[in-house]
Amino acid sequence: MKKSYILILFLLVALSSKAQIETMYSMYRINPIISSPAYAGTMEDGHRGEIVVMDRQQWLGIQGAPRTLAMTANFQYKPKIGGGFLLLADQAGPLRVSTMAGDLAYHVQFNPEWSMAGGIRLGVSSVYLDYDGIQVVDPNDPILATNKGSGLKGNTGWGVRFNHKGGFFASLSMPRVLSYDFGGFSGAYKDVTYLYINAGTTVRVNDQLSFSPSFMARAAQDVPLSWDVNLMARVGKAFDAGLAYRHKDSYGLRFGMQANPKIYLGYIYEMPISGLSKVSNQTHEIAIRLSILNRPK
Repeated sequence: MKKSYILILFLLVALSSKAQIETMYSMYRINPIISSPAYAGTMEDGHRGEIVVMDRQQWLGIQGAPRTLAMTANFQYKPKIGGGFLLLADQAGPLRVSTMAGDLAYHVQFNPEWSMAGGIRLGVSSVYLDYDGIQVVDPNDPILATNKGSGLKGNTGWGVRFNHKGGFFASLSMPRVLSYDFGGFSGAYKDVTYLYINAGTTVRVNDQLSFSPSFMARAAQDVPLSWDVNLMARVGKAFDAGLAYRHKDSYGLRFGMQANPKIYLGYIYEMPISGLSKVSNQTHEIAIRLSILNRPK
């Protein structure tokens, strides 16, 4: 095992400076509700409900590397009202975050071409720092003497989305508004919340080929801007392939397949381009989307 993971763990936890507890994932076009409650009630044509399960394992081979598990449920309650549910578990080194939230969105049709949706999120989270079983430089450091937990904390979030029938969309969201804290331990650990900016479109070349470029940016106070771009091509009615790039972080290859009218499988392989490429060269993200509740004919 390479010694570099010790440094990486401290960078992840950032015990002496501002840090972020934020879900990092790439297949946001498959599962956009994670980052914005405004997508509640929006899904593939022909259905009014879907369930998505996602597993992201980052920097394989490094002890304490980040991992994200998520399950979302998304459905259309009425033509203008959508609901959603989110279960999320993030782990990075000794840091574990568990989240459960519910979403409600209202959809408005401005005219035959443009529509808008606004959503709110209510949920609870638990943040825990567990130092048992990890190797550190100074095991006598008082900061690492005891595990820390926030207990269950309430939180809220919001999002707005604009959509054109030609395929263009743009959204602005803050999936959580309140920062996490550890009470008296907050002087050593400070959290920030993120604003998400997401946009994309679909360009149809013919009945057998279309391209879907998209962009995601994450902004927070006193934290460098994070952004990535994706380009996906759909060949025929069932196969997707594309490229992904996260600024100063990684390149990725993406594949997807509509296995049948109700099941879609997605996969991304990412290769780090930062200093992490010396200790790990692979990140895997998989997702399964199950479409349910057919729309009335």
